[in-house]
Amino acid sequence: MKPTESAEQLLQRFAGRSMQLKKKLSELQDSYDEYLKIKEDLTRLEGSEQAIRYIAFGKLPNDGNHGGMKDHKPVV
Repeated sequence: MKPTESAEQLLQRFAGRSMQLKKKLSELQDSYDEYLKIKEDLTRLEGSEQAIRYIAFGKLPNDGNHGGMKDHKPVV
């Protein structure tokens, strides 16, 4: 039968694990920040691409927000 840990032992074990997780979190923060920036840049680029397709070819984006709307012929 496994002996039960005392409150002090549990607190010590939890404090140690908290320190490990906080260290790992700080190591990953820069990567996560870069991930968010790249995701934002990609979203902006996709929007720009949709705008150019609309201007050049009259094609509306197929993103669910333009249902029922028809493409048009560009006036160039």
